[in-house]
Amino acid sequence: MGIGGVETGVRNIAEYLNKKKIRNFILCESSKKNLKSNKLDIIYLKNLSFKNLLDQRQIKILLKKLIKQKKINLVHISSRAPAFFLIKFLKKLDIKVVTSVHNKYKSKNFLKRWYNNHLLQGDHIIFNSYFVRDSYERLLLRHMKSSVISRGIDITHFKSKKHFNNKINYLFVPSRISSWKGHDLLLDYFLQFPKKYKEKYKLLFISSHSSNDEIKVDRIIKNNNLNKNIEFIKPTLDIKKIYELSSLVINISIRPEGFGRTVSEALSMSCPVIAPNMGGTKEQLENFNSKLLFDIKSFKSFFRALEYAINNHKEVSKNARSFVKESYSADLMCKNTLEIYQNLID
Repeated sequence: MGIGGVETGVRNIAEYLNKKKIRNFILCESSKKNLKSNKLDIIYLKNLSFKNLLDQRQIKILLKKLIKQKKINLVHISSRAPAFFLIKFLKKLDIKVVTSVHNKYKSKNFLKRWYNNHLLQGDHIIFNSYFVRDSYERLLLRHMKSSVISRGIDITHFKSKKHFNNKINYLFVPSRISSWKGHDLLLDYFLQFPKKYKEKYKLLFISSHSSNDEIKVDRIIKNNNLNKNIEFIKPTLDIKKIYELSSLVINISIRPEGFGRTVSEALSMSCPVIAPNMGGTKEQLENFNSKLLFDIKSFKSFFRALEYAINNHKEVSKNARSFVKESYSADLMCKNTLEIYQNLID
């Protein structure tokens, strides 16, 4: 789990451009060492941070030098901090700018709104779901060019030959434990499971037992005598192996996700997944099988989706991978992104 969804998308696009013989470079902070690859041309900002105001002038000098040396004509910005201070700078250099927006627009704090809205100043804005785009709708002006390109899944990696085995009964939550990922809610729901489900199924969590949220979940498990019902695995880069262990994947985030790539990852592995009826997870599953969606506030709705996925495992698994290939593959994401690049610089 050492590489997030944004970084995975950046890597997918860079590898795709390499296959097309299009030279490209990734500029990132030195903390992103998990992006390291012999196939990618990565330039690390040594001891510099996009978020540090004192570093921004030096980053501009470095970037201007790179643009001249490498003959760069387009920059794709995937996060708020570089968008904040680089877009106007790049436009003065006559560089085309593409920005990616990954999360819902939040309007409570004026300063945060102003900061986030810099992502809308690119020559073309890419939203990772219609849910995210719709949250920005009133801010999008007529002259702004935008597209929805969902995050893509590397279906060559997320591929499994496994067949469902009733002896493997893990219900897997594919995210690190944090306050909004819903692990504590799932524990509450698990306590309400019928006895036969408690005896047959185990929850599978990713945890290092070190953060405050992880310690809180450990306490809930201990206080409710659930130690025998839950297994933990350490954070790992190869989440594919964990999907292969799982009978079912559960996304139970209590806030809407911009996309929720674990849904498509699980489906690409032909593993059924249930998820909340909101945000990017809703967008994916309502196009595949809406019976896998549930109301996050209702145990009855949650258990109905869980029971459906278990009882119809073979049917759900059968079409899952082809659905991801047609709608959410990394190749499709990269192809659509490259078309935007070409339209801007041609």
